[in-house]
Amino acid sequence: MNELQKNIYKIIVSIIQTDSILKNFKDTNSYGENRVIDNSAIRYGILNYVAKYSLAKNEYLITTQCYEHIKKLGLLRQGKLLRGSKGTKHKFTFEHPIPSNIIADHIIENIADKGRIKMILQETDLVTAITYSENNLINKSGFIKEMPPGSYENKDMFARYKMSGVEIPSKKIEVYGALKR
Repeated sequence: MNELQKNIYKIIVSIIQTDSILKNFKDTNSYGENRVIDNSAIRYGILNYVAKYSLAKNEYLITTQCYEHIKKLGLLRQGKLLRGSKGTKHKFTFEHPIPSNIIADHIIENIADKGRIKMILQETDLVTAITYSENNLINKSGFIKEMPPGSYENKDMFARYKMSGVEIPSKKIEVYGALKR
């Protein structure tokens, strides 16, 4: 866990441990019977910080196909990849093998246990650089925002990749520049 990740962890904890976040809204006319934490404005913030926690790493995993792609495009600078080069122009992205909504759900289940929250973030601290075509395979598999049954509990962090035929990456690449989600 680098220094930025330590601070993002503190922010996640401070958000989810806000007083009454697990209670229902008092204004049921405006918000129904929903809990504060389930409101899209609040949940978006949690998901964003959960995703940024892993994106703050100094190196990501990368598939062979993506490595060859970015190398061919000349995007490597002294062997490092600029985070901001991902996107439509270069047709590759940064993907979380465990979707941030699943990580957030497990964090919320352990809302009172800072140690467990830290462990969840560390266990799921994975980002993979993949090509758009590899990302499309994951999307077509139906596991865009979910994991195959039992895979999280069994620590099969790349189950979505296996189900979609995407290579389980073994190569790492250093990244630099501003975080890009």
